[in-house]
Amino acid sequence: MKYSLVAVAVGTLALSGCGWFGDNEKAALEQAWLAKDTEIQSAIEQIRSQGLDAVSKSAAAGSVAACIADKLAKDPLGDLATVEGALTESAKVAELLASIESALAQDLSLENAAALLQKGADVAAYAKTLIAEQGLEGASKTLAAMASQTEALASQDLGQHFQSLISSCKAPAAPAAN
Repeated sequence: MKYSLVAVAVGTLALSGCGWFGDNEKAALEQAWLAKDTEIQSAIEQIRSQGLDAVSKSAAAGSVAACIADKLAKDPLGDLATVEGALTESAKVAELLASIESALAQDLSLENAAALLQKGADVAAYAKTLIAEQGLEGASKTLAAMASQTEALASQDLGQHFQSLISSCKAPAAPAAN
């Protein structure tokens, strides 16, 4: 099973390198949302390029980047924010976690991988990211922890959850002078 899962992960990575999973509507929506606030955009880009732990340790105390990294690190779903498009993901948290967990638990073959790809590249992108960051065992453990810790968020959209979490880190607007 591990061999077939690794083969699927490599295939997914190859397809994403060819742009198969790359440019999509969610990523475009996410970029439009991020463009509204350059500090938040910069923080998310740093987290995705350097990793959540690195930004948590290196961001200046009190900065927007430090706030976002801290909130994502403490959030049970924070690891998923590293996937492009996650900030505008409309899937319900419980459904998405179940799909990812199912994908990781299956005895994956080329036929199953094709069905997974038809089901949506999103699940493959989340699974690929978790496996790349944590390995197969780590990704499985992370998903189990996410599922047990997110009961209150189960019916919320993943993107809505991340946007409210991240938006709470915006610097308050200066009061208007009279």
